[in-house]
Amino acid sequence: MSELDRLIEIARALPPLKVHALLTVAEQMTDYVSDDEFLRKINSAPAIDVDDETAAELRLALAERGATISHEKLKRELGLA
Repeated sequence: MSELDRLIEIARALPPLKVHALLTVAEQMTDYVSDDEFLRKINSAPAIDVDDETAAELRLALAERGATISHEKLKRELGLA
């Protein structure tokens, strides 16, 4: 199976919200986007309306996740730098 076929297989298994997120990321990879533009788009994403229990779980997960990586390091790890 080619990498493209595998990617298509993964996309077909995702729920619609994650397909939209994957599409957004993939579209960003087709053209150069400056760091400032990338951050603007990430920060302007619509808020997700979740119930109180889910919000509490998300806050706990964020608190437990530890260190994050920079945008530049992420781009290097994805082979985009």
